[in-house]
Amino acid sequence: FFAEEYRLNHLLHHFGKPLLGWGHGHVLGGGMGLLQGCNRRIVCADSRLGMPETAIGLFPDVAASWFLNRLPGRLGLFLALTGSPLNARDALDLGLADYFLLDSQQDALLAGLQTLDWQQANALPGLLEQLQAEALAHCPTGQWLRRRAQIDALLDNADLAGCVTALLAQGAGDDPLLREAATRLAGACPLSLALCWQQLHRARGMSLADCLRMEYTLSQNCCRFGEFAEGVRARLLDKDQQPHWRWPTLQDVPDSVLASHFQPCWSGAHPLADLQDQP
Repeated sequence: FFAEEYRLNHLLHHFGKPLLGWGHGHVLGGGMGLLQGCNRRIVCADSRLGMPETAIGLFPDVAASWFLNRLPGRLGLFLALTGSPLNARDALDLGLADYFLLDSQQDALLAGLQTLDWQQANALPGLLEQLQAEALAHCPTGQWLRRRAQIDALLDNADLAGCVTALLAQGAGDDPLLREAATRLAGACPLSLALCWQQLHRARGMSLADCLRMEYTLSQNCCRFGEFAEGVRARLLDKDQQPHWRWPTLQDVPDSVLASHFQPCWSGAHPLADLQDQP
């Protein structure tokens, strides 16, 4: 499953024709990976984007190693660790979306696509910009870019434990969004937090294909240990919201277990060895 999913992500990022992604409602995890692969990413008033994998014992995948590392400051790390959601304005501000439209404009967009002169290079952007101009008054207020300096300061730490401590302290602060982020972080899987920290650090400077190859290795190893299965049970199946993590704190996660997640657990060539990024 992960091999097919990541191949699709890679294909979308390199697809040669205009590819529109409509981020309606919740765009989380795998949906976020699909949207980020599109070259025209549309968000709406009810869009909620995010990578909440630390809550289920996984890690931000579907090329998140690549696109989260390209966010300003330490916002990518913050979103990876906490799984905090973004609204439409946040997505535009952070370069995770290109256009804001209303749900009610979808028919107008489809009709407009059928009448475009595709020989004109600016035909599609012109249509999208025209529709966006009619919709922007309904765009929500951004949440995260104006908090960047504070988040950068909280995560200005050489080790993960210090970052987590600083973020958890916001649970007693005055900012409701940071309090919510602290609550999310408190419920995250410690192994997942450790994987995120290593994942984003290792991915700096990596190509998209190399990021997906690393994520494939992580995905296979996450299936070997019990945290992913337990997170899915607690959050998605039984929904008791009481995961029993094998390693309940960051200090409990063995260095050997963390390191082993980045090592191949199969024989032979990497299943995604043939992925090549276009210049």
